[in-house]
Amino acid sequence: MSKVFQPEHVVTDNPHGAMVYGPVTTEKDDDGTRYVQTVKGGHTLIVNENGNKLDHTPGTHNELCGTDLVKGKNTKSTDEAVAKAIVARKGDIVIVAEHGNIKLKANNIYVESSAPGPAGNFLVEANGHIGLTSGEKVTIAGAKLCMISSDNITLSAKGDIIQICEQLQKSTPLSNIFGIFTNLSLAGMIKLLDKECGNQTKII
Repeated sequence: MSKVFQPEHVVTDNPHGAMVYGPVTTEKDDDGTRYVQTVKGGHTLIVNENGNKLDHTPGTHNELCGTDLVKGKNTKSTDEAVAKAIVARKGDIVIVAEHGNIKLKANNIYVESSAPGPAGNFLVEANGHIGLTSGEKVTIAGAKLCMISSDNITLSAKGDIIQICEQLQKSTPLSNIFGIFTNLSLAGMIKLLDKECGNQTKII
């Protein structure tokens, strides 16, 4: 009759949970696990000698931080003091909500793609509706802008719709209206764009 394998170091093992260091299986079946912590209710923490870690929480997992940023030698805390940082030196960071939503809420939200050249992309894709709403101005600037629709493109404004371009590729009943801008110099066009776009032309 074979003996039951005993881990190298069992810190505790009771009805409420267990904490084990060292291999948890025989040498033949060893998968590299070197630390296991289990708690009644299904909570499990597994650490592997290859550097991987698994933290399983069957219910809600809450983290609270930044409640006392000003403490000890740190006598001042700026409005943008870092309370929590997640850094991946290599590899990706993936956040998945298989049957729920992902919500980001803050005073301000900044998204920056810093890879050089054509690799610095910011892509948004949705099966349904994409909504972009602002209480103030919405500015979209780029070296090239492309709008593609399999149906209609609708521009609606209570005020004016102003189009400034070097050439209209397709004539419309309103094309003569835009002829008033043909006599504008490049400097005049940039000045008008700066006025309408809030000095955003410098980033183009």
